[in-house]
This record gives sequence, structure tokens and C-alpha cells, in this order.
Amino acid sequence: MNMKNFFNNEAGVSPIVATLVLVVVAIAGAAAVGTIMGSFSSDVSDSASAEGASQSASTELLIAGSSTVQPVSEILAESYMDAHPGVKVTVQGGGSGAGVSSTELDIVDIGASSSDVDTVNEHPDLVKHVIGGSAIVIIGNDVTGNATKDEITAIYNNVTSDGTIPATTISTITSGNLTVAGGITDVSVFQRSDASGTEETFSKYFGAGDKHWADSTDAKGEDGNALVLKAVEDTKGSMGFVDFGFAAGSDAVELISVEGHSTDKDDCEDEVIAALKSESSAFDEGMTRPLIYLTNGAPSSLEQSFIDFAMQPANTDAFEDVGYFPMIDLV
Repeated sequence: MNMKNFFNNEAGVSPIVATLVLVVVAIAGAAAVGTIMGSFSSDVSDSASAEGASQSASTELLIAGSSTVQPVSEILAESYMDAHPGVKVTVQGGGSGAGVSSTELDIVDIGASSSDVDTVNEHPDLVKHVIGGSAIVIIGNDVTGNATKDEITAIYNNVTSDGTIPATTISTITSGNLTVAGGITDVSVFQRSDASGTEETFSKYFGAGDKHWADSTDAKGEDGNALVLKAVEDTKGSMGFVDFGFAAGSDAVELISVEGHSTDKDDCEDEVIAALKSESSAFDEGMTRPLIYLTNGAPSSLEQSFIDFAMQPANTDAFEDVGYFPMIDLV
């Protein structure tokens, strides 16, 4: 039985599935794969047959990986299924690391990553398809102002074991340029608890090139962009980092300027686009990253059809609705 089709069958989700997942994880040593397999209950799916795809090709697609890419994949999946009656597209998160691992193991059809993937040396079996771009930003709730790259690094390095940092320490580190609302003595600092492109981009930029530097701080971990955003939204006197698209859609958080980029979300969006295009910008290019689909070798006709669909100018709304930037904006 085809493993991808088996896991796509909701009726087959049973103790048998759990056993198979444990076997996969034990053999492959890929805990991230288990994360994907454990979350199939929230899939985006409908059933039917692909127009324009080979009659012999599968009419089911399983896409999993980056939580940053997940929202746009869900929108694209719905649109693709509407346009191609008969195709079932299932979308899951799990993080960029899971997207890479599960694609290499041929458990998913298309992996998703929001950090660049070395397909020459580290993952030679994978083929990379860049579908858009985005960026990470620092957000605050009753924490506002601006800081340098080194000052943000110092804040994360000085978080205490309870996941907070004194407001007076933040003021000292940033020479008063980053301010905390009156009455708040300790600021909660959030980070990602899962392996993700968001965390990797943050770590490489603020952690002097360390791939997962954020894991070594005492900041409070949350799984996924949405949960980091919610934690900051729900916690007065807090800060964290998320993908720009998540911050842009929230009225409960403010952008904290890093190295002088705008705290106005509309203006910051323009700066991010310029940075993604490697043009002069107040937004540092080091805080941007690509949105990537991965296939194990050359894509099948159905996989290629979906990837082409994702990059069509007619589908730019799928990216813009969640604050991302389609390829047409970046070329």
C-alpha cells in the first residue's frame, strides 16, 4: 500500500497508523516526521480528479512542513481543488525541518520550508521550488521603540530562568530606546520551541550565525508562529519574534524596529519587499527568507501542476491575504 495514500485516508487514522508512525520515526530517526503524522486531524481536503494531470498519476497530494508556509498552502489547496475537481490536497505543518525530512523519506509529496535548503551538498535528492518570500520581525505588547541587532541579541542572552527580563535591564541595554509600559517590571520573552525556518532565520541573524541559537536561551518556547503571536498578544509586557505576515494581521502587537526599519506595518511591508528584491531598504535583508516547496527528485505531473498553480499571477491573493509576498512581487 502506498504510505502517502494510507496516511491521507482519514478513515485509516487508527492505532495502526500510530504504530506505523513509530516505526518510521525509529528507523529514520526523524522525530519531526512524527509531528506531522500526529497532526493529520486538521487537514485541508476534499475529493475529486485532476484536470491536466496524467491519468496514471495520483490524484492526492500531501503537503507538510513549515508553519510559515502552511497558511498560504491551505488557501492554495482550496483554490486548486476548486479548479481541479477530483484532486484531494492535504496540508499539514510540523516545521521546516519536518518538511525536509518527510520529503526525503518520501512520506509527503511536497515539503514546505521557510529557510533556504542546500540541495547541492546537504540534501542532493531534493529539488527546490521558490514560490515567494517573507521576513521575521520582532513584536511587542506594551514594549515599543527601536533597538539594534546587537541589543536584541543581548536581550535574549539576558533572559532569566523564568523566561523574563527586568524592564530596567531592557532600558539599560537599549539606552532607553526600547521602552516598557509603566507598571510592568518584568518582560516575558518568547521564542520558538520547534525546529522552524522562522527560528533558524532569527538565530542566524541575531545569534551570530548559529543555526538554532534561540534554543539555547531561556526565553519561553511556543510551537509555531500562531502560538508565539498569541502568547505575545495575551501577555502584557512581552516580546517575541514571528513571521511578518502574522504580525501584520494583529492589532494587539506592535513592531519593534530593528536597525531602523519602520514600525508602521504598511511602510514596513514596502521595506520588506525591497529587501527581498535585494534593493536598498531600511529592512535588513538578513531578516528575510524564501518560501520554498520541495520535491523528492523531479516533481510528478500533479506536483508540478500544483507548484505552477502556486506561482500564477492570478493566485497572488493567497500570499497577500496572509502577509506574504508572491514571486511576481519579487522578480
